[in-house]
Amino acid sequence: MTPKEIVQTAFEEGVSPVLQDLGFSYLPSQFAYKRKSGEFTQRISITLSHDNSQYDIKFWSSFNVDSPQYNAWRKERGMERSVGHLGGTGYWNIPGWRADGTHSTSFDFSVPAQRPYVIQDWLSGCLHAGIPYLELLSSWSGLGEDLLRLRRDWGRAADFFLIAEMPDRVVAVLEAGIDALRARDFSISEHTHAILANKKRREAAERDGEIATYLERIKTITANKSVDATARSPLVEPTSTSPTHHL
Repeated sequence: MTPKEIVQTAFEEGVSPVLQDLGFSYLPSQFAYKRKSGEFTQRISITLSHDNSQYDIKFWSSFNVDSPQYNAWRKERGMERSVGHLGGTGYWNIPGWRADGTHSTSFDFSVPAQRPYVIQDWLSGCLHAGIPYLELLSSWSGLGEDLLRLRRDWGRAADFFLIAEMPDRVVAVLEAGIDALRARDFSISEHTHAILANKKRREAAERDGEIATYLERIKTITANKSVDATARSPLVEPTSTSPTHHL
């Protein structure tokens, strides 16, 4: 059997029945599992190392969430189509999966006698950390919070909080993104090689453009909140005056 056949057979025998009982469909051609959760699709993917051999077999897994609603939302606003998963990461970045101090990003499936224990170890992590993580990502606010945890894609996180109708959170996210972007060092010295210097100037310009976009979004959201607050304010009743008595 090839390394892929060895791993896939073990998953089909020891993992598929458990995940299928939880509503996941198995996609053998993609070596993945998926299920619907409201307007979101949860996906668990298994990936094998390209360096695998008969005696050295390693695999890892990723947990991701998608929804067509995001691109529909972007289309309504004249924005470009987003590509890739809405959220998710490799198992090693999922809170609660790995013990502190563990740095491995793959499972070792090389020793035949150890394979049943490796499968049980993976399944335990999947059930106790991976699937709860997918449930967290299956909401717009959860997607936004996870991007903040990973400290990336603040603009997308702001989109998610905006869809969740949390404008105050949107402003806080964009402000955090601005702080993080401003902290990036693109300085160059007179000894910096021309190619590296040009790269840093380009990256600095991209960073400044992203900051400008965030600032404009904050300005727009703040202005809209002011308009909404004014619209919700009760009308001020005119001060009543005592009737005039004619003698």
